[in-house]
Amino acid sequence: MAASCQPIDAQAAPPRPCAVAPCTGFRFLASPMFVVVWCIVAINYAPYVLWTPRDTVVRWLCVIVFHVLVALLLGSYVMCVFTDPGTVPVEWHEAVAKDEALAASHRLCPKTRMYRPLRSHYCSVTRRVVLNMDHFCPWVVNTVGFYNRKFFVLFLMYTLLSCLWVIFTSVPLIFALKDQKQYGEELRRIGAKWGSNRLMVAMLAMLLDAALSVMLLCFFSFHVRMVLLNETTIEGPSSMYNINSRANWEQVFGTNKWLWFLPVYGGGPAGDGVHWPSRRRRQAGLQQLDEIESGQLLTCVDTSDSSAE
Repeated sequence: MAASCQPIDAQAAPPRPCAVAPCTGFRFLASPMFVVVWCIVAINYAPYVLWTPRDTVVRWLCVIVFHVLVALLLGSYVMCVFTDPGTVPVEWHEAVAKDEALAASHRLCPKTRMYRPLRSHYCSVTRRVVLNMDHFCPWVVNTVGFYNRKFFVLFLMYTLLSCLWVIFTSVPLIFALKDQKQYGEELRRIGAKWGSNRLMVAMLAMLLDAALSVMLLCFFSFHVRMVLLNETTIEGPSSMYNINSRANWEQVFGTNKWLWFLPVYGGGPAGDGVHWPSRRRRQAGLQQLDEIESGQLLTCVDTSDSSAE
């Protein structure tokens, strides 16, 4: 067992390079959901960009902002779909298997015959142990775990912002249509550009955006709260791994704050998904560092079993 003189809650390894999620039979069957998401975007894109007259500077600015939001939305979605959420590192499994003490303190997954790191769970859909698994999402056709959780949260955020942007910037047009003096003129302008069928699609897009906004506002708030508290859907409420909001956030979004809200890997989340600091370890580590600094203790801390509780 290797020893280290670093703090007891230090991460054992940096995140792995970005990898593509493996394809399975169920992911292939769920792949039409990928097309559904792009169709929802298209339903909004056509009336908002292609059919609406852009006769003012304000409307041009609205369209530019819409394109930025949609680009971030689709970038986050694609990254969430194709990024491997992470599974048990083979070298970690072999190290645990060779050490009786470590093997006794970890669960052996009966399905994969791999030792399960802390906070990992078996995904019955992809049939493998996923690091820091949150849930399997059919919308992204992938399991949300350690390496793609950031992209899932960003996907929720930019979808919500896109829907709200379309709704709020379309409100003036709706009020103009309700104005008796302008109703005929505005309707003729829109009718010349759209026609009855396009108007129906536009109304469908507005209703869809309104429904999605209500649903996503609750869903996005729920997931941001879990990130800040270092929780997952599977684990439920727990304060064990809640170090502080900044550290919790970095374990999902990484340490580079300039890349937090961009759908790029950017070195990955903080940590390796196997070793997790906890309140108990952090308090023990800080107390030990105080003793070292005061000259009362000068020993190395064994961190090789930091994944076991």
